[in-house]
Amino acid sequence: MTSNRGLSYSAVVMIRALQERYTSYSWHLEGFTPVTARRAVEETLFLWGMPAESVDDAMLIASEIATNAAMHVRPELRRAGFIHAHIGQSSDTLRFEIADPDPRTPRLIQATSDDEQYRGLIIVDALAKDWGFYRASMGLGKIVWWTQAVI
Repeated sequence: MTSNRGLSYSAVVMIRALQERYTSYSWHLEGFTPVTARRAVEETLFLWGMPAESVDDAMLIASEIATNAAMHVRPELRRAGFIHAHIGQSSDTLRFEIADPDPRTPRLIQATSDDEQYRGLIIVDALAKDWGFYRASMGLGKIVWWTQAVI
């Protein structure tokens, strides 16, 4: 079997595998700080050779989502809970997922000029290509995801 470029099927699979990357991280909620997620995103994307602007946007979004996960998780879920982050690249698109044990949905709230909170998802909405969330399997938390074009 060959592709329309004359390459064998196995060559096409190898090329695609080189274009797709994936990694994941897990952190216990006790003692977790969003800087941990920011650094993981930064190190991963620089290792993958991503442009600095893509890395900067990804770090900011990851920081906002991780901050929400760390700050708003219910105390009873914090003690035994983890934050899981997944980062993937396929061609010119990055996809991120951050999971936490709290099933409550994230809310995009319009912050007033006096608010010191509620700006995180507005930043995500402005920088991400797409974003959303879904409940984790068996109702054990939620996963907030976003995609970014590699700039």
